[in-house]
Amino acid sequence: MTDETDRPALNARPSLISIIVPIYNEGGNVVKLVEHLQRLEGFHEAILVDASDQPDSRAMVTNALRALPKSLLSSPTSNASKIGLVASTESGRAAQMNLGAKSADGDILLFLHCDTRLPDDAMKLIRRVIENGYGWGRFDISLESKGLIYRVIERMVNLRSRVRRIGTGDQAMFIAASLFHECGGYPRIALMEDIAICKKLNRHSLPGLIKKAVVTSARRWHNKGALATILLMWKLRLLFWIGVDSNRLARMYDDDE
Repeated sequence: MTDETDRPALNARPSLISIIVPIYNEGGNVVKLVEHLQRLEGFHEAILVDASDQPDSRAMVTNALRALPKSLLSSPTSNASKIGLVASTESGRAAQMNLGAKSADGDILLFLHCDTRLPDDAMKLIRRVIENGYGWGRFDISLESKGLIYRVIERMVNLRSRVRRIGTGDQAMFIAASLFHECGGYPRIALMEDIAICKKLNRHSLPGLIKKAVVTSARRWHNKGALATILLMWKLRLLFWIGVDSNRLARMYDDDE
């Protein structure tokens, strides 16, 4: 495992990056996501995989894409034409992300949560990692909230990722498409699908770690309290590692909502 390397890229051909975003009843967060993607440079396509079961949320996704100015759709410098929607009849991040990956044609798959924001040069950093021989990687994380407790949480998450060679969905994991398909994609489990795929990926390649952070929402930490959320996630991860069924873990997670 190593941090983002400063070595020059070995491959002059730029890799195509497909961004895949699972969406489930995100409401107005989708509008902010589309605005973010519209400003982002260097990606090949963005696939929003919507499994929302609330009519208002489904309409929000459709309207967010329709609201893109028509003048942008034909502009060669615009991202509007790169953002597409795939409807999923099956909810669950694993199923949604696998469906998005099946629809993607990029060399690199970037899995992004709806409430996570990438740095402006994210595509360049991702290409550098993959082109220097790593099969997958992730970013450090920064929580979108003020307060010392959130800085402590960030450090804990980033340190854990380094020590255990894992990434979480909030850290914008990216995987070479060939490796993703070779590993069979995300395991179709109800929770901890990100930890589970990391276990498979580590058999093939060490992760490349990008120190520049993505910024993600701290809404769960706000809603349930920072300490309570930390303890819950530690408990769920411990139970996952000792083999507790993921459906049971998902119920525990949902009951805490």
